[in-house]
Amino acid sequence: MHLPNHRIKYALFIAVVYLSGCTTIATQPKPASTSKPSVLHKQHMEHIANIQQFSLKGRFGVTTSPKNFSARLAWQHTQEKDNIDIYSPIGGKVANIVKTSEQVTLTDNGKKTIEAKDAETLTEKTLGFRLPLSGLSYWVLGKPSETGLVNAVTWDEFGRINRLQQSGWDIQYKNYTETAGYYLPKKVTLKNEKMTLKFIIEKWTGL
Repeated sequence: MHLPNHRIKYALFIAVVYLSGCTTIATQPKPASTSKPSVLHKQHMEHIANIQQFSLKGRFGVTTSPKNFSARLAWQHTQEKDNIDIYSPIGGKVANIVKTSEQVTLTDNGKKTIEAKDAETLTEKTLGFRLPLSGLSYWVLGKPSETGLVNAVTWDEFGRINRLQQSGWDIQYKNYTETAGYYLPKKVTLKNEKMTLKFIIEKWTGL
């Protein structure tokens, strides 16, 4: 059974927002230009730079005028592809997103597909505005994207980022967990002028 159009847009919104990545702020940062990286910060960033792929399961909520959304997801990331399954809060599968260097495809639970050359184009076509989706595979690991200006960054006493400003997004990290020898974020809040995304990672695997 095909989803109604508003259900397809909901599934697409949740999925592509998840591919984007952005966060809120709890502490006042020092400007990146005047913050001297600590030895522990350098060591931590060099260590997580070794991560080339991951799988995670979690839940997230999106706040944007005039509606709020919540969902669960399972995300598999490699250098070549992202594969994301989106589920309703009660567990029913809503959509699957596959993102490659060439295109992004959303398939709903009725097997209807929507395609675009990139996630930004897909969101513009279906939602009416563009989302900067290229950074989340970096931000979710607690590190800056390799593209986009870093406006500010601060870190805790262990060298792990607790706030990042990049590409128009504010990103706040709360609680890190140790998995396979890496300290990775457990709670992330992402925010820009139009939306807030709160994300809880329940399980990291495939590192």
